[in-house]
Amino acid sequence: MGDQKTLSYDKSNKPFYSSSSSPCSFTAIVVFLIFVSYLLYSFSFISFLNPYSPSKSPNSLLVPVIRLGSGQTPEEQTELKHIVFGIAASSDLWKHRREYVKTWWKPNGVMNGAVWLDKPINDTVSSSSALPQIRISSDTSSFKYRYRNGHRSAIRITRIVSETVRMLNGTEAERNVRWVVMGDDDTVFFTENLVRVLRKYDHKQFYYIGAPSESHLQNLHQFSYGMAYGGGGFAISYPLAKVLEKMQDRCIERYSDLYGSDDRIHACMAELGVPLTKEVGFHQFDVYGNLLGLLSVHPQAPIVSIHHLDVVDPIFPKTNRVNALKKLMIPAKLDSASLVQQSVCYDKSHQWTMSISWGYTVQITRTYMPARMMEVPTRTFNDWHLRSDFTNLAFNTRPVTWTDCQRPRVFYFSHAFSNSSSSDTTTISQYLRHDEWYPKCEWGIADPSEINQIFVYKKPTPDRWSKVVIRFVPSKDSNFAFVNAIEVISAPKDLIGDVATSVSHDGTEKFNGLAKQAMEVVYRVNVGGRKVTPFNDTLWRTWVTDEGFLKTGDGSSEKSYFTGRIKYRRGGASREVGPDNVYNTARVGKRSNGLVDMSWGFKVNVGYKYLIRMHFCDIASKSLGRLYFNVYINGNLAYEDFDISYAADNVLASPYYIDFVVDATADDNNPSGSSITVSVGPSNKTSVDGNGVDAILNGVEIMKMNNSMGSLDGYVSTEMILSTCPNRRNLSIFIAMLAFMCIFMSFYIVTQRKRVKDQYGWTKLSMDVLEDNSKSGNQFTARKA
Repeated sequence: MGDQKTLSYDKSNKPFYSSSSSPCSFTAIVVFLIFVSYLLYSFSFISFLNPYSPSKSPNSLLVPVIRLGSGQTPEEQTELKHIVFGIAASSDLWKHRREYVKTWWKPNGVMNGAVWLDKPINDTVSSSSALPQIRISSDTSSFKYRYRNGHRSAIRITRIVSETVRMLNGTEAERNVRWVVMGDDDTVFFTENLVRVLRKYDHKQFYYIGAPSESHLQNLHQFSYGMAYGGGGFAISYPLAKVLEKMQDRCIERYSDLYGSDDRIHACMAELGVPLTKEVGFHQFDVYGNLLGLLSVHPQAPIVSIHHLDVVDPIFPKTNRVNALKKLMIPAKLDSASLVQQSVCYDKSHQWTMSISWGYTVQITRTYMPARMMEVPTRTFNDWHLRSDFTNLAFNTRPVTWTDCQRPRVFYFSHAFSNSSSSDTTTISQYLRHDEWYPKCEWGIADPSEINQIFVYKKPTPDRWSKVVIRFVPSKDSNFAFVNAIEVISAPKDLIGDVATSVSHDGTEKFNGLAKQAMEVVYRVNVGGRKVTPFNDTLWRTWVTDEGFLKTGDGSSEKSYFTGRIKYRRGGASREVGPDNVYNTARVGKRSNGLVDMSWGFKVNVGYKYLIRMHFCDIASKSLGRLYFNVYINGNLAYEDFDISYAADNVLASPYYIDFVVDATADDNNPSGSSITVSVGPSNKTSVDGNGVDAILNGVEIMKMNNSMGSLDGYVSTEMILSTCPNRRNLSIFIAMLAFMCIFMSFYIVTQRKRVKDQYGWTKLSMDVLEDNSKSGNQFTARKA
């Protein structure tokens, strides 16, 4: 203890070092800790730079994933019946706001959900089948609410998610629930578009979907850009809602200082580690005034909801709010996917710019206006704080007009109908001129005010948001891009599954997200058979022979041909996965030819992952349960003791396939990384029968997967990005030098401070924290109810 520094306090409660001690040891400790921190950071940073570092999965985790063919019944896509709505309402306003709900609610069991009130009401209309069922929220008086000038109803509203889950628990309806969607009684949903949005996401995973406010100040100060605003509505996947229900009450207790219901949901989501998935079609509409400037330039996304209908003007002029909504639902029923989607076009003969927000407005402006400018909302509304300060908004805006001559002529939607008399269905929508003051213009350009009505002819596009978009971008060495032809071929949904087995020298592991990858076929090989032309393939593919890829000699394998019927079965591969001409031929390894592996080699581009699909069909065995073999990728064990009979449900000549993912980078078994080797060979369970089959393979497909930038080729390839990365050794030297400089500067500062006398004492830190002093900062305290 004699070497330790003593610390004392004088009468003023200021600590000082005793004269017999020195701060040198303290300085040494600080310098040492800084050095260790930089050293550890350097090593962790260098290892982080390798995006292809293999996972440390033990070799014992050899769990292959067999993808099922089209015989498997695909999961039904999300529909309205899979969504349950929780609508927050109050007994004081429900009689008025239920009219909003009637405009979008589909009665007679088409939609499921409940309106949650604070207390019962005597109203026979609300109990009709045209509205959701009425539920009364449970008592929340035991929960603390400490936000000054707020309203504790926020606690009741935030618990509607949990109460909706409890309402469903153990019921028959719960089996079909995939999403819980929250909204207010003045929220209007466009349900077909809501379904379109939710179909993009896996309902079995944790998702919290919505959008922030239009008010920058709201997002920045009181709430968050990472929060879904409840008035605009938000969706929670049902597995996440079930987890939230179990912890929400405890979570609410920890956030008694928050203002609203949606920020409490956001706080609980943060504790569960679920971020907001933003969908710009949810609209809180934290604005006042006319929505013309916002709805006429809606983002390129389906409109899902609108809110604050009692605050903004009616969507259409010269009518009340409810009737305006009913009018908007007319085009929504004809083509909901295209509702308020903007198109900009030009009339050269009149020098006009026309902006069409389908189903809402047509605006004509004199002179040519760039499309980039026409996409910016005009200031027909005021910000949420009524300051007329458009820097308070979370998006760009522009004046309605810069000059009198550029003032747009507005034509509002009047009526629409579907014309099915021709072979193609066409929607015809009518827009009438809105009478308002238009100043005179001396430009000599024709005045659009002379037009009274406009008709827009359009084909319905229900698949607008599910189309495949292909873009061709010139590489940096070229000034143009072109394509000669594009073929779009219908294929089974499970042609490419979502899960495969990733194989590396460290073992195997599960690979998720395969269905979201873009793929390019590199090789499609009919092993042991002849070339298969598009005329003999259900999806018009070409399968080449394997002679150019076989690495082992012909003496180690035999070709096998099958003249019987290939037995496609439910749960196995289908003819779309592979045609008969692939499954009725194979290469087999036999003990009589020597106990060796059959291998095929394929040249590939380095820097990409590849999907390897191996096709199997036991056309060579004379009985079941006698064919076991191992599968290797680049010499790494991908599948051990594969039981072909068990995988085929004990049916001979029944096809199936297995998907593997491999990274085309160098490793011990593949030093160059520019080739992929596929092998099958005998296992420890292989039959000792000299005439038996040791291994079999019918076909191989190799597909390149897109890199992290979504590219399959070009200057944004992974290979180029990796080639521009700094060398590990040079980077480590740089970080070491930086660490040395930081240590030197730290030592210099400590040395300078040492020269100053300890004449300034330390202020004693008070340890007396007031438990109930709410004025001492924004403190979160956990208390029992």
